[in-house]
Amino acid sequence: MSIATALNNALSGLTATAKGTETVASNLANVMTPGYARREVALSSQAPGGGMGGVRIDGVARLVDANLVSGTRLASAAKAETSVLADFFAEMGAVIGMPGEESSLGTALSEFQSSLQSAASRPDDDLRLEQVVDAAMRLARALNDSSRAVQDLRTMADAAIAADVAALNEGLETVAMLNRQIARSLAKQDDVSGLEDQRQATIDRISEIVPIQEVGRDHGAVALFTAEGAPLLDGSRPAQISYTSVGQMTPGMVVETAPVGRLVLNGEELSEGRMQLFAGGTLSANFDIRDEHAPRIQEELDALAFDLHERILSADLSLSSVDTGLFTDAGSRASAGGMTGLAVRIDVNLAVKPDSGGVWRVRSGLAAPVAGAVGDSSFLTAMCDAMNSIRSADAFSPFIGNASLQGRFADLEARVATRRVNAESDATMRSSQWEVVSGALMADGVDSDAEMQRLLQYEQAYAANARVVQAIEEMMDQILRI
Repeated sequence: MSIATALNNALSGLTATAKGTETVASNLANVMTPGYARREVALSSQAPGGGMGGVRIDGVARLVDANLVSGTRLASAAKAETSVLADFFAEMGAVIGMPGEESSLGTALSEFQSSLQSAASRPDDDLRLEQVVDAAMRLARALNDSSRAVQDLRTMADAAIAADVAALNEGLETVAMLNRQIARSLAKQDDVSGLEDQRQATIDRISEIVPIQEVGRDHGAVALFTAEGAPLLDGSRPAQISYTSVGQMTPGMVVETAPVGRLVLNGEELSEGRMQLFAGGTLSANFDIRDEHAPRIQEELDALAFDLHERILSADLSLSSVDTGLFTDAGSRASAGGMTGLAVRIDVNLAVKPDSGGVWRVRSGLAAPVAGAVGDSSFLTAMCDAMNSIRSADAFSPFIGNASLQGRFADLEARVATRRVNAESDATMRSSQWEVVSGALMADGVDSDAEMQRLLQYEQAYAANARVVQAIEEMMDQILRI
């Protein structure tokens, strides 16, 4: 081997170890960076001859387990979906309350019943009659506030859908742009690892909105599909996804009735069946809240308000078939046909409110022409009996079986509490699954101990090659001195 060949071999080794050291430093610096994949220098020996030899740098390999990445994205979508649902049911649990809680619906009903019993024992006491009116107003407000909270959460879900769609479109545009940049860089034989990291991090963010399948394409590009097969990006232009936000939701607003719509994919609004193409992730969870979970609770609140209205109405013998009772539908008599949204409209009859001077009607009847005997507690007792009576649920009611009004309120509280517990349990399970698969992905990524061992090997290789260069320099000095 000539001195020139030996020098060339040593210099190529120094170059390779410098590149390897740089790669190790990058790995260690980005050990916690989302989307970063471990790098490793790819080396091969150069065949001796023609002044060649030593080691050749073939490039920097980006090492990533595609199966682990895909599994982590699916787990991330499931975690995000269940987290949104758990937050919704936690909010609803706080609004409806638990049995015995001071702010619960059941407590408001119990206070109204207690005020009726107290007034029935002393019907001549106007103060006790006023307490009945106050308790009735608090019960009506509790139903109003609960219904408004449901619609506020629907409104928030509607806004979240619009935000998710905007983020999804932005993410797809970013992936399409990175596809183009990677293709151009590969054509110039540039390192594309950094661009691939950016693309992976972008797709990871998208996967929280909707579960993603990634498929490799020519020239380093990737195509993206939902887990159920809807194409999002396959080519130079992503799919066109749009959604029109409603704004403030009201109880009567239901999907497929303007202005409440679904996703629009490439100019076509998706049917209920095709919405399954976007199942999973935060987008799906917010649609479920807007169109299923919140309307179901609204329906249950409306049924309770109607049951309260009807029971008190049946106890008042002073009323005709068109008169309004103690509880009204925004001043009118409620009907089964107009029950939607009753919980937000239910109110106490103006005729008994303190400033009307008609508090005596709580004792004598809402339509009584004149105040009856001050010792007559029959109407007060009849209202108590009506609420305590065991009645079957109406055919249109979401409740089933026979129960008192207190039983119906307790049933709603139990339903909401059960849904909250189930949602939190599901969220905990999905979070645990995500931690397992993301931990496996992290373990497959940068291992700081292994990187430090690799750095030591590069240091030893660098020292060996540097010693060869030093030996050649000493030889050349000896030759020049001859």
